Amino acid sequence: MTIEELIDLQEAGSRARVLGLKAHENPYLAAHRMPTGDTSALGDWLARHDAWKFGWEAEDASREGRIAAHFKELISTAKQRALDT
Repeated sequence: MTIEELIDLQEAGSRARVLGLKAHENPYLAAHRMPTGDTSALGDWLARHDAWKFGWEAEDASREGRIAAHFKELISTAKQRALDT
């Protein structure tokens, strides 16, 4: 996936939140988009799922006035994962 595709997916997730879709309506949760058996496809699917979800969550946090707390939590989680490895 290119950086442009990543940004497009984040924007799509953000637009979905603006339009009132719920997080569980992530299009990458649709059965026809889920990978079957190919581990490289699984990694690509997960990256696309997470990019859409990130856009949705960022828009949701900004609408509820908790955008700073949302990003602090993401940074904290990333730091913890780095320490765990």
